Amino acid sequence: MNFKDKKYIFPILALCLISISGCKNSNKDVKQITIGTTSQIEKAQRDEYAYDMLASGVSEMPLVSKNEKGEYSPLVASYSSNDSKTWTYSIKDNLYWSDGEKVTAEDIVYSLEYESTSENPAFSSKDIVGTYENYSYSDDKNSVTLTLTNANVKALDDMTTFRIRPKHIYENKTKEQITESDSRVTCGPYKLESFNKEAGALTFTINEYYPQKPHFDKVIYKLFNNEEIMYSSLLNEQLDFVWNYSMGVSSTYQNVLGNSNKVKLSSIAATNCPAMLVFNNKNGLLSDKNIRFAISYALDYEQFKEYFGSKYASTPNRSFAPTTLVGFKETEQLKTNYDKASEFMTKAGYTKDDKYWVKDGISAEFKLTVNASKEMHVGYAEFVKTQLEKFGIKVNLDTVDATTYNAKTSNKFASEQGSTVSMEAAIMGYTAFGMKNLGDMYINGNHQTQGGAQVFDDSLNEIINSLNNAKTLEEYINYAGQLQDFYAQETPAIALYWDSLIVAYSASLTDITLDSTFGINNINNWFSMKK
Repeated sequence: MNFKDKKYIFPILALCLISISGCKNSNKDVKQITIGTTSQIEKAQRDEYAYDMLASGVSEMPLVSKNEKGEYSPLVASYSSNDSKTWTYSIKDNLYWSDGEKVTAEDIVYSLEYESTSENPAFSSKDIVGTYENYSYSDDKNSVTLTLTNANVKALDDMTTFRIRPKHIYENKTKEQITESDSRVTCGPYKLESFNKEAGALTFTINEYYPQKPHFDKVIYKLFNNEEIMYSSLLNEQLDFVWNYSMGVSSTYQNVLGNSNKVKLSSIAATNCPAMLVFNNKNGLLSDKNIRFAISYALDYEQFKEYFGSKYASTPNRSFAPTTLVGFKETEQLKTNYDKASEFMTKAGYTKDDKYWVKDGISAEFKLTVNASKEMHVGYAEFVKTQLEKFGIKVNLDTVDATTYNAKTSNKFASEQGSTVSMEAAIMGYTAFGMKNLGDMYINGNHQTQGGAQVFDDSLNEIINSLNNAKTLEEYINYAGQLQDFYAQETPAIALYWDSLIVAYSASLTDITLDSTFGINNINNWFSMKK
């Protein structure tokens, strides 16, 4: 693949103005906002991961909001704590579920219990939120005081993704007994009106029980199978903005969009890594740390930034922790060095023939698993293959559908499907809400819906446990540093580049509010944003 051609020529050809029926608002009396996304959903209900991503900030609200400056504010509940172990959450006044029932603190506790015991938590789990040893309600059940098992100095960050469920709907029902109608009972400013899978459309209408009326009567998601058509629709003013959870606009489209007077681009300091190469640290070729180090020196990070990044892109450190995380520590910056890469291959017992590194007559090669539904990830995988084969390591691309990808990379998913982890290496992106979940999810492969490096190391677990038990911010930062040192020394994964999150929206929109987690697609915009 000629990546330069893809970056600079392909978008110009691809972003032709394609007419898509049904995008324009035919009823001028209805104020609506139309959002383009490449997310694909099977069911419009809770515990469907892709749906939860789209519903977040529209109908399903996190407890707490965090803006692009890192400032917190209450959404569902106000909060207070004196020691980071005991937290009090108070439901905001006049907050009701979309069926008219009052939202109470009991819903918070029920949701915590549900997430910690559910076989398939969609977006929150005990790994993120933590566990508690006891709780107490106020007399009116409007407030709850939670005493956590361990102090959690990042509790508010945890609550920026934790969405409560209606206890009166879910309790005493099995997962199979929950209907699609039940799962649509929400406490956000909107509620789901319809989902048309064939047409690729989700429509949300105003929740009449929400205490504040949003500016728009409807929020409509258009689900695209193709990024080119989606961005063409934005240029053609058939969309108001585009949004994919944890992913900004790829560099492939930034120049064309940025040069249009119909579109605006904004940058958010990201807590995510758009591209990470993870290794199976337990089995196969990549269980050898020397091979992992060799690969880290054989990749060209400047080219990754050039072909895939924006003007804000930077080269990662070996810790692969984003600079925006609390507790970030400077470790060695990644760099291309064929001599160093060759040293580590030699250390692993390999010699170079005319083309490949060989040991005992067998060439060094591995299978790289990538989710076919994520166009950019496929591009990353092809780029890794090109660069490593130039160095002398053969890479076989394993391009699979999302379900297969999950089964091949995630310990939790694999075990529930009755299979085993079968990846040698994988391409993924991640959003890090803190150091602890970066380790718990993306390194040991225990994320429910996507995988990670297969690292099962007692010393790593000890650091993560200490991090989870940190009673002060100073302790947290100390153990966060130890965790990053482990990453740098063991190379369980490599961040290919860091970038700010670039969001794209119609130039006709005003009073935009950006959120550090959900970008432009957040609860605050439905009351401020106009067009």
